[in-house]
Amino acid sequence: MHLPFIVLFVSIGLFAPTYSSCIIKANPSLNIRSAASTTASIVGSFLQGTTVSCLEQKNGFCRVGTNQWASAEYINCATATSNGFDQKAPAADYTRKTWRGVTLNQRTIEMIQRAEIYMAQMGKSGFQFSFSQGSYSSSVTASAGTHDGGGAIDIRTSVVNNDKKTVDTMIVALRKAGFAAWSRGRVADSFQDSKHIHAIAIGDVQASTGAKNQVASFKRGRNGLKGDGVDPDAYLGRATPKWAQ
Repeated sequence: MHLPFIVLFVSIGLFAPTYSSCIIKANPSLNIRSAASTTASIVGSFLQGTTVSCLEQKNGFCRVGTNQWASAEYINCATATSNGFDQKAPAADYTRKTWRGVTLNQRTIEMIQRAEIYMAQMGKSGFQFSFSQGSYSSSVTASAGTHDGGGAIDIRTSVVNNDKKTVDTMIVALRKAGFAAWSRGRVADSFQDSKHIHAIAIGDVQASTGAKNQVASFKRGRNGLKGDGVDPDAYLGRATPKWAQ
């Protein structure tokens, strides 16, 4: 009489749900352990806001890599799905924050976190964008005023050794999240000595005039630079979400 119950119980254990994209909510970081136990050795950590995959669940832990486990209590998988991102615009929250060393508004931060979810879905679990310049900044004359307002970011590619495949993935993820994004320095432009990704959050009401002009250039298939040249990353397409079109 109890056999069906036992079979059902085992089935639930075998087919516990996994999640391809989850967000670390621990502040400031979450330990990564070698096994699903609070007494297992610490082998690393994730910063708050990092996007990871929960590949398996055991003893209140998520397996986030090979022999790598983190407490499920501090991992939010419920809100990490990309379902709806194509239709739902980010919240119009323009509160300015210092985040990862630069000044950004909350709307831009939300869009970056969406891009990191897309990175995880494309095989880059745990990837975090690193910034060389944020928004509301007029300190870099080469930026020609595009960073004076909101929604503008310059993203380091040196952290991935300017690897073409990884940079391509970064650009695709940013575009899917609603950024007008281009590589700089990979073709004959003025950024050969400072390779990076330049991105503008589409629809940011606090964006500078120069940044808004760059978004218009992006939508025309151009590079957003003086001279309005061809998009150097056109081969990657423009998977712009519907709300940003």
